Amino acid sequence: MQHISFGLSISPVKANELNKIAQQIGRENGVYHPWTLEQSVKAPNAFTTNVIDCSACLITDGQEVLMMHLDPSKESNHFFYFIFDYIKRKIDLNSKDLQAVLIGSKNNKRSQDIYTKFQQFLKDYSIPYTQLKDGKTPTSVAYKSSTDTVYVSNLTMDKMLKKGTSPFEALKKSFQKVEISDCDEIA
Repeated sequence: MQHISFGLSISPVKANELNKIAQQIGRENGVYHPWTLEQSVKAPNAFTTNVIDCSACLITDGQEVLMMHLDPSKESNHFFYFIFDYIKRKIDLNSKDLQAVLIGSKNNKRSQDIYTKFQQFLKDYSIPYTQLKDGKTPTSVAYKSSTDTVYVSNLTMDKMLKKGTSPFEALKKSFQKVEISDCDEIA
């Protein structure tokens, strides 16, 4: 699957811009509390908010995105057999166009459990992914297939962008770990 023909644009944005994008996407394509597998969305466009110690994983083929947001305090979110089965039913894992973004987690056992299981799944299926790990403030994320862009915002990033910091620097200073996939770019 490494012969990907497109790349995601990762676009750090101010909070009000992400809110406008979420409004355009529409409430029906949002992933909301209680942040279990049941709230996941597969659509051309999707968003979620308040990723703190949760793990949000979005997987796209460029046409649609599967957006998941799993809260580590929910016991069902640790049963990855069911989560992997769900992903396999929703996505053609043989597609050469799959890409992912993994966001979230905190440095504690329950939070890391979900995050590392997502990482292992993406590696096992050779899905290239960008990771934005351990945000300093709650993070919101949206994906639009028309631009193949992942929009990311949090309070730290918002303040930095308002001060004129470059998007890449704002992104790096908003998370403990930022790894951009070789096929992705910062917009």
